[in-house]
Amino acid sequence: MRTTVETGPPDNRGAALTAIGRAATPPVPEAADGPSLGRLTRSTPTVDPGSALIVGTPELARDVLTIRPAVVGMPGILAEMASLPEIDLLIIDAVAFSHGPWLGADDHQSRHLAEEIFEAGRLLRARGDQTWFVPNGTRLGTMGDRVLSTCTANFAEVSEADIEEGANQSPLWSLLVVLATGENPRRSTGGNR
Repeated sequence: MRTTVETGPPDNRGAALTAIGRAATPPVPEAADGPSLGRLTRSTPTVDPGSALIVGTPELARDVLTIRPAVVGMPGILAEMASLPEIDLLIIDAVAFSHGPWLGADDHQSRHLAEEIFEAGRLLRARGDQTWFVPNGTRLGTMGDRVLSTCTANFAEVSEADIEEGANQSPLWSLLVVLATGENPRRSTGGNR
């Protein structure tokens, strides 16, 4: 003799209890000055007002420091650094994607680095500040479009007519145009100076 068991609708008791439990739990307020990776590791630098945040090589940082205050961005806390009110510019140097801590940040294998760069740029743009991209003459990887989408200026797209007009440019803009166009002989070695 065969016994049949009626199964009925699927049991969603666990899902219902989870939903009720989550709905019944009051939201936890976030501390405005809570812990962050930079604070916990004491690696967030002290920054001068009007500083540029650099995702790039130490050589670029040295060049920028001759013109204005700058700090080199660190993977893991770049967005935290970008949120500092003293930072008003993010410079992304594509040379940094070929070596150093930002290696492969333009590729899907290091997607987290590309997302971190994007978020830093988003934070700056949200408050009206700038994000500039300095190409190195090579093709960007699969996350290159994501990195470029956070930029307010791409030095690969500065037209010759804009440069030749003779309009006064800031010393920093002029330096980055020279680096982007490859006119700097030290730049041709892929960032090794």
